[in-house]
Amino acid sequence: MSRFSTSRDLEKLFIDTINNLKHIVFPGVNSICLTSDIWSGNAKEDYITVVAHFINSDWQLKKHVIGFRLIEEAHTGTNIAERISDVVEAFGMTDKIFAISLDNASSNNNAMQILAPIFSGYLGVDTDPDNPSKKTYYVVHQRCVCHVINLIVKSGLKRLKPYIEIFRTAISYLNASNKRIAEFKDYCLLKGVRPRKFGLDMDVRWNSTYLMLKHLIPYKNVFSVFINGNIGYAALNGEHWYVAEKVCEFLELFYESTVALSGVYYPTSPLVLHHIIEIATHFHECRGDSKLETVIGPMRMKFEKYWKKIPMLYSFAFILDPRAKLRGLHMALDLLAKSTSYNYNLYANEVKHELFKLYNKYENKFAAARPARTAHPSGLTGKRKQAWGKIFGGPGGSGTSGPSSNIPIAGTCELTAYLDSDNVVAYDDSFDILNWWHDHKLTYPVLSIMAKDIMSVPVSTTSSESCFSQSGRILEDRRRRLNPETVEQLIIIKDWELAARRAQHSVEDLELEEKFKNLWLDEDNAGAAAGDES
Repeated sequence: MSRFSTSRDLEKLFIDTINNLKHIVFPGVNSICLTSDIWSGNAKEDYITVVAHFINSDWQLKKHVIGFRLIEEAHTGTNIAERISDVVEAFGMTDKIFAISLDNASSNNNAMQILAPIFSGYLGVDTDPDNPSKKTYYVVHQRCVCHVINLIVKSGLKRLKPYIEIFRTAISYLNASNKRIAEFKDYCLLKGVRPRKFGLDMDVRWNSTYLMLKHLIPYKNVFSVFINGNIGYAALNGEHWYVAEKVCEFLELFYESTVALSGVYYPTSPLVLHHIIEIATHFHECRGDSKLETVIGPMRMKFEKYWKKIPMLYSFAFILDPRAKLRGLHMALDLLAKSTSYNYNLYANEVKHELFKLYNKYENKFAAARPARTAHPSGLTGKRKQAWGKIFGGPGGSGTSGPSSNIPIAGTCELTAYLDSDNVVAYDDSFDILNWWHDHKLTYPVLSIMAKDIMSVPVSTTSSESCFSQSGRILEDRRRRLNPETVEQLIIIKDWELAARRAQHSVEDLELEEKFKNLWLDEDNAGAAAGDES
């Protein structure tokens, strides 16, 4: 088949895919949330990706790459906003945008100032009666949570750089010589330990430092003896390993939070407050550790910079988890206050006020479509059980494991009725928030639409970043002559194919994991596990 035939077939498949999204998929959803990020490829060209997230009529979270555009100009807010708005307008979705998730770059803040008025058609604009020039646009600007965690952790790791550099040097020393690697393999076999190499971390990714230490620590005895014996002095000592173990243990929670909040096939917005509480509690519990003292200080400062005032979205999503509601929010804030010493009373009142204000927007927009209300049974995934135990003082907190007992009556505000009804008690991992709202959409016809929008907001830009690895396989040194239109076609078609299998994204960063995990030196992978070292 000639390259002209291939290009023609590719373009036809691309047009079919776009038309499917334009005319079948997107018209059936109320609102759409976007994520966007910029990628620099091996071909020295920068691309901006735009990904649409939404909950379909079956109440399943979906995502589709809708744009992968070359951005040749400077990455200014104006240029970023222009690319994103062009993509959205091409799909006719300007009046459906509820939220945009971006990382914390200042240019993205500037881009949001431009995009908010453009995308304000879904919920409208509020004008201050005392100051007509002051407008509030109801488009959520979600700052990537995983990027915030990255900033928090990196601020602490700077203080541990001398210790981490020792391990980097030792690993580099081992990996620099094939003869040395072969000798280390023989030494491991002699000691009854499965032989392996070790990966080096990357300065820009703190989680790679965590994975480097995680896979190195089980080998501390054989690695220290081998390195120190070859170098001729004690390059690695007990204090180095003690710090490494402490740091690895401390970073585990941040790694787990990053993984949990990177998901795209389940709602992440109701999980953020749980993880903020866990991180704050983690700081509080580790404050007396002399080895971590210098690390925790700057990390807490960065934590306070971004999360001392909790973004409203996280509290709204938490309240719209039927296991929490307002009672759960008050208890969660009380728990958070014990670790931070902040007073959240005014914040809790502000959350309630803003929640009703937002609900009124939905009431005005969707009330005409309200059918007769009927009670439905609750569905049974979400936050793990022990986190709810912290908030409610144990799994036996008050509430109900069945459907909400209070059914809204005529003339009652749906939001008020929802908040006044009993909390659902279903703290295990099988509880599915989307199923619950799907089962109660006739009981709360307007509120369920608001819940659907809030639950569809991705709190990280991982979905945009995950297509970059796919892009790297398309845009490589041997394929530098691909034009930008062809690149976009290949990315979107591949994403559509993966979407059909719900395989667009893995919660774990498998590519990063693989760089550190499977570095075995024996041919038979069925050997003893690393943890079997004696």
